[in-house]
Amino acid sequence: MKIYLDTGVFVDYLSYRGHAGYFLRKRGRRNRTVEQLQLDASECLDKIGRSHIGFTSSLSLYEVEEALFSKLMKSSKGIKDREKYVISSSRSVVVQMLTIKEHYRLQILDLSENIFEKEAQEIDLQKRGIRSADSLHMATAILNDADIVITTDRHLLQLDGVFQNNNGKHIRCLDTNAAKNLL
Repeated sequence: MKIYLDTGVFVDYLSYRGHAGYFLRKRGRRNRTVEQLQLDASECLDKIGRSHIGFTSSLSLYEVEEALFSKLMKSSKGIKDREKYVISSSRSVVVQMLTIKEHYRLQILDLSENIFEKEAQEIDLQKRGIRSADSLHMATAILNDADIVITTDRHLLQLDGVFQNNNGKHIRCLDTNAAKNLL
């Protein structure tokens, strides 16, 4: 199967790995603890790395770094020249993302003109109020024939079975706890 990974999966995975985790995921979601979230993400990545094709957008690297940057900026208010230090701290999470990519044999796909065109063409994304970043993730998944989109985002979870990949198969949109059972 071809599996698209949304940014939140990486946030969950990193929540117990390295300095970034503490800032990126402080609370659980949907009746699961942070520990359970990272275990589910880890299990999904293990299964993908062993027997599936896993991919994400380069947008995910940006989003993880930006999320960490925002959290670190909030936690360092009042510190002079904090930005350059926060940038170097948050940039390190990109290296962690690249390590995940290598370890689990994931592909990181470029944002391209085709993806932006697909985002604009999918009127359903607009009607459902799906903002740009999530729409770009979904367009990337559609254009690259994903069978499953693993996401932590409630807006994308509502798209389960709504869109078809280029092979005509309905794309499942699942959180890690459900996805791990299908992999």
